[in-house]
Amino acid sequence: MAMSRTSWSVSGLATEFNLDRRTVAKRLEGVIPVDLAPDGSPRWSLSDAAPALLNPREPRSLPNRPPPPGAEILLKIPNDVHGGYASAWLDIAANIRPVVASALMMSGLSLKDAKRCTTNVHAFLVRYGDQNMRKSGALPKSQDDEMDWVPVDFIQEPNWQGLVEMARQERTKQATGAD
Repeated sequence: MAMSRTSWSVSGLATEFNLDRRTVAKRLEGVIPVDLAPDGSPRWSLSDAAPALLNPREPRSLPNRPPPPGAEILLKIPNDVHGGYASAWLDIAANIRPVVASALMMSGLSLKDAKRCTTNVHAFLVRYGDQNMRKSGALPKSQDDEMDWVPVDFIQEPNWQGLVEMARQERTKQATGAD
């Protein structure tokens, strides 16, 4: 069975390292999260978080990670401002689906409608970013109109089962008047 990496929340790391949540949050400042939980909160890999949690006085540097998926487009963009713009849209294209799905499920949509809307909103945002990057000149002139710069294989999928459960719990709390 293949092993997969686990990402950790502030609370999870606080429990594992026997630290206060506020201490963990403070020590993780400057450490780049690897993904987002269904509710949009950041999560870290243990290998990135542990040095900051165990040696808080040592200067932290960015983890030595390969560039994000789709980053090869950045090599073709000579303007740093345009490169930053493209980098932000790569991140949005790859990671926004769980955030959108969480908002839609918490608004009361059914699972079927939330999935459909998430796909549509994601497609709109990616297309919007593509059009704006082309309009501003951020994408190289040689790029065609196929949006092949979007890292389709790395688009994060929402944890639909977790979102359904979270939405169910929220609706139960609202129905009972509990806070």
